[in-house]
Amino acid sequence: MQLEVLSIKGVVVSCEVNSVILPGLQGSFGVWPGHTPLVSVLKDGKLLYFNPDENELAIEGGYVKIQDDYISVCLNG
Repeated sequence: MQLEVLSIKGVVVSCEVNSVILPGLQGSFGVWPGHTPLVSVLKDGKLLYFNPDENELAIEGGYVKIQDDYISVCLNG
């Protein structure tokens, strides 16, 4: 899967990943290959991504769009 994390300053992360854990409004949720298409609001928290090592990014909310094994995150800050 491809992960793109964008902020107003530009690209924060752009890489291939095995899975991602995102801080949703109703709680954290995971994304794996073949995930159902989804658009969701994100809250402040930790975005974890695995490629294959675990990487962590503190975020201040935003939005995520998941489609065709492409994960696009737009950050608020």
